[in-house]
Amino acid sequence: MIVRHRPPPALEGAIGNVESRRNGMLRSWYFRLMISYFPIVLLTFFILVSSSYLIVNEISREETKKADAATTEYTIDNLERAAHDIELALSNEAVKNPDYYAYLNQSDNREVKYSIVRSIAAFVKNNELVESAYLYRASDGAVLTENGQIDLELFADRAFLEQAWDNRTYRGWSPLRTYQESATDQAARVITLYKSAPLPFGSEGLLVVNVSMYGLETMIGSMTNHSLSFLHIADSAGQVVYPRDNGVDAVDTGKVLTTARSELLDWTFTSGLQHSQLFGWVSVVSYVWVGVALLTLVAALLYVVWISKRNYKPIQLMMNRIQTLQFQSDRSPVKLDDLSRIDRALEDLIHQSVDYEQQQRENLIIERRQLLFDLVNGGLSAQENERIRKLRLLPEGGEFAVVAMRLNRYEEFCAVNTPGEQNMLKFALGNVMQEVLRGRELDGWGEWLAPDRMVYILSSPPSRSDLKPRIRESAAMAGDWIETHLRLSLSFAVGSVAARWAELPASYRDALAALNRTISIGHGPVTDIDDVPSEQKPEMFQYMQLCAECVQEFRLTNERWRECLDQIFRQMEADAPKDEDVHSLMRLLLQMLGRELKDLSGSLRDCFEGAQASDWADKLASGTSLAQMRTLSLEYMNEIYRTYVSVSETKSYRAMIAEIRSYIQENFADPDLSLKHLSDRFQITGKYASYLFKQEYDMKFVDFLVKLRMQHAEHLLAETDDTIQSIAMQVGYANSITFGRVFKRTAGVTPGDYRKLRMTPSSFI
Repeated sequence: MIVRHRPPPALEGAIGNVESRRNGMLRSWYFRLMISYFPIVLLTFFILVSSSYLIVNEISREETKKADAATTEYTIDNLERAAHDIELALSNEAVKNPDYYAYLNQSDNREVKYSIVRSIAAFVKNNELVESAYLYRASDGAVLTENGQIDLELFADRAFLEQAWDNRTYRGWSPLRTYQESATDQAARVITLYKSAPLPFGSEGLLVVNVSMYGLETMIGSMTNHSLSFLHIADSAGQVVYPRDNGVDAVDTGKVLTTARSELLDWTFTSGLQHSQLFGWVSVVSYVWVGVALLTLVAALLYVVWISKRNYKPIQLMMNRIQTLQFQSDRSPVKLDDLSRIDRALEDLIHQSVDYEQQQRENLIIERRQLLFDLVNGGLSAQENERIRKLRLLPEGGEFAVVAMRLNRYEEFCAVNTPGEQNMLKFALGNVMQEVLRGRELDGWGEWLAPDRMVYILSSPPSRSDLKPRIRESAAMAGDWIETHLRLSLSFAVGSVAARWAELPASYRDALAALNRTISIGHGPVTDIDDVPSEQKPEMFQYMQLCAECVQEFRLTNERWRECLDQIFRQMEADAPKDEDVHSLMRLLLQMLGRELKDLSGSLRDCFEGAQASDWADKLASGTSLAQMRTLSLEYMNEIYRTYVSVSETKSYRAMIAEIRSYIQENFADPDLSLKHLSDRFQITGKYASYLFKQEYDMKFVDFLVKLRMQHAEHLLAETDDTIQSIAMQVGYANSITFGRVFKRTAGVTPGDYRKLRMTPSSFI
């Protein structure tokens, strides 16, 4: 059995302290802040070093490429300049020495030949790059060199010379080739330039100069650092001109930076850096760069540690205060780190501040509304007066007036907009009013004292006495703007002018009285208490009498009902009743009219009940002036009147046609029965009587009368033994011939045959 011994208490305490310090360090904001900075510093350092290295590397590449290109261009310029100088010197020598011309013109003078030989030898000697030069005379194939004259057949460079003669118009340098003056001479690598002689456009021979490649190679080598870079030159035939060892390895293994071409020599130059030296110098720089970077990194980390510790000191002081404040209230067993403690403290503080500010804002809104309510209702105490002064809601002096603003068609406003949209629109209304009032030099304090009503107390400085005109102008402007942009209809009412705060309740009552009469006063959206008449108003029974008279005239289809309706509105214009009384009176008039007419027909019932009646009721309820309501009510009643007249005429027409039919059925045996007889009997025209028959029975009067007489004749023929003449007289015909002709036309047989066949008579119409 293994026995475990507990460590001594002192050791246990030391272990606990170490663990506590470790946990405290992990919870310390200083430690966490410092640790959090390290990845950022390292990442930033790595990015900066990498970016700098790449940038320096790219810059080095570009600069190296530029330097290599400049070196190559410099080499090309020197080579072309040397070739040009040789060409120029040769041309000058041939032009200045007349012996060249004489020799080409087949002169065999020994002195001429010596002169040319000396000239060629001097030219070759004076130009280090020139390998040799000679003059070819085409007439006899003689070639004159610095060593003397030789025949073309014995000349070792004969092949090239013949080729040049065939292509003597060529003006450039030849590709790389080998040159021998005689078969025993050592071959030399040269490039050749030849010109037609005599210069400039002669055709008697050729002047040829060979430039030694050894001299050119020496010249190129002096301008090229082979330890760092390489230069590869090829002629137009693709032969390697430089370096002599072909230079393939350098091109294949090195980095080609520049490719250029010499138009004069027709050479292609390819240059770049040797592979082993491509980035050798960059590596040296990189070691220095890495050393500097490491030192910078160490310095940055030390600075992070130092600055973190320094910046943590204010946080540490704040944490000590927070711990002191939360010592009594924080009983949580979980130990929080610094950030969590600060977050909890700030969160509690923010919640308390937000709640306090929200409560203060709500209290201020309620307080302002209550102060305005008490002020306009006369219940303001001295303390509340002082509160108004402190809040600077109203000035001390000047003139005051109460303006009541009502939101028309409030039910529709609530139905269309959500509660949030309603509050936003009400807030916008208040802002618009404040802007307009500010533009008219008016101080205003307004609150919503009812869901559809806002009350403003407006004031003007003592220096101005035109308070009401400015109020009316401001209210009209605000109402027009709101109706145009917010699609809301407003009504304004202006109370009496008050000289001090104590008179504001009276101004408020006057504003409400004017607001309740916006329809009857009818001065646009703004109503003034001065427009309300002060005389005694008539009783409602007088309006009921006028309504009853109008309904009676309407019932009798007397056009005078329109005059009665105008009289009702004229009376309301004179009395200026309240808006609710105007609407009640219009509803009463329509109800009285409906009780009289709606049971007469279904079309009249539709005029007073259903969707049509509801639409008209909404139109009348939305009326904002007596003139508008008069127009709407007259239009509505005209529509009812047309329907009523149509129904009345229809009922009269049917009664008349029924009476005429009964009369015809009773007097069809009268031979004198005709349209004229009916027009005299019923006081209507014969044409109208015929029209009534056509509309009701879909036949003419004559056809109706004939059919009725023939039906009676059929019954008499079938049921009696009366003679044909007697039956004809009984049904309204004076003689039997006419009767027989009409009977045969309607029944298809003569009266005698009808009786013999015992046909069944038709039913009466």
